[in-house]
Amino acid sequence: MTEVITTEPGPRRVPISGVAACIAAAALVLLYFRAPFLRAGWPEFYHPLFWTFVGGLVGYGVLVNTLPAHWTQRLTSLSRHRMTIPREGIGYLLIMIVLFVGSSLTHSNTLLLVFAAMAGPFVVNGWVTFTMLKNVRVSRTPPPRAMVGELFSVEIDLENQTRMVSMWMMVASDSVTYGPHEWTPTVLFTRVPAKSTIAGHYQMRLLQRGRHRFGPLRVTSRFPLGLIERGCLFRDYGEMLIYPRIGRLSPHWKRRLLGASELIETPQPRMGVFDDEYHHLREYLAGDNPRAIHWRSSARRNQLIVREYQQNREHHLLLLVDLWTSPQPAEISRRYVEQALSLAATLCSEHRRECRGATLTVVCCGRESWRWEARANSSGLESLFDQLAVIEPSRDNDFSAQTQRALSQMASSTRVVALSPRVDVLERRGGTQSQAESLSFAAVQWIAVDDASFADVVQFPEERILTTTAPVLQETA
Repeated sequence: MTEVITTEPGPRRVPISGVAACIAAAALVLLYFRAPFLRAGWPEFYHPLFWTFVGGLVGYGVLVNTLPAHWTQRLTSLSRHRMTIPREGIGYLLIMIVLFVGSSLTHSNTLLLVFAAMAGPFVVNGWVTFTMLKNVRVSRTPPPRAMVGELFSVEIDLENQTRMVSMWMMVASDSVTYGPHEWTPTVLFTRVPAKSTIAGHYQMRLLQRGRHRFGPLRVTSRFPLGLIERGCLFRDYGEMLIYPRIGRLSPHWKRRLLGASELIETPQPRMGVFDDEYHHLREYLAGDNPRAIHWRSSARRNQLIVREYQQNREHHLLLLVDLWTSPQPAEISRRYVEQALSLAATLCSEHRRECRGATLTVVCCGRESWRWEARANSSGLESLFDQLAVIEPSRDNDFSAQTQRALSQMASSTRVVALSPRVDVLERRGGTQSQAESLSFAAVQWIAVDDASFADVVQFPEERILTTTAPVLQETA
């Protein structure tokens, strides 16, 4: 069974066991006062035991209904094996109790016989599920990394270690947590043959950047009658990183970057008098520069051959990222931070794709400040995206000092792009702006990160998919 979920947490469900405990306690108290003949022959010590039992039912119901969900899950995870009674089982059990009480009050053997006939399947159901869960093993294989909004798949392997008996209707439930949020994707295994392993998958699309944790795994079953649900807990934990969302730069922004690159003088060592890179040889055409004639090839072919050159537009990039949280509402400030990280990841991805022979340097200032640099022809951007996935913003960062230090250490052929939600504040302060003006060769491009500029710079082909809330889909695998 495959389940597709989003990061929107659902409403908190009231546990059925807590409600049933409160109802049972109220029914016992009502019978105690309205039917005194039931307790007429009780010994003296039966009364405190009765009230202790009723108080325990009430305390359990209140505790389960008032505690936070993650607290109750921690309490239930202390024991590996667990048992719950679903709604069908509760109804079945209430009928058994009514039959037993009726047979005791009326001394009817027929009602007692019906009660015994109903108790047999109830006990057999619990024994069958417990026997199956004793010989089950489960494991999970999540991907190490994914991107915000990307649909990924997690594999769950269920192993049946028995030699002769197959397992039926086994539900494997995983737990995915990120801060206070928690999601529980499930995979249904209809049949697992003896001494075999069946692989199932569930799919997720997470909309929050950061480190998400997996575990523990739970395997439950109600087979064959659905009266009792037995479960087994497996403390198998894992984690994965969710990268910032990566898009594509808009065409007009690419032209703007290209125009800024043309303003930067890029001295390159060369053997000849041409600024561009040699591309190929071709026949001489009217209007070509005579100094581009390749005389050796011309003599070999007995016609004029010239060198064709291709313009080299590769440039070094210094990216300055300011993760500053403003006093405005937390939701808006958080959105600007995520937009800055998404824009930074997009710029780095585009730069490494188009300028493989250039250097990329990223200075990021948030709760922690770090510098990442990739030389020409070095490894990919995986380590950079790992840091962008877990960095947290801060209201008091040293972006101004880090910017001055980076500008003083960069080469003359480097293009500088600064991403910040407070560009106007930095310019009025004069620290960073005066440093940039003192370095005449550094044309710093300031990008004020907000909704308008972000939509103008970055494009996402899958925007229509993420703007709609995906429902929970279940399909047989």
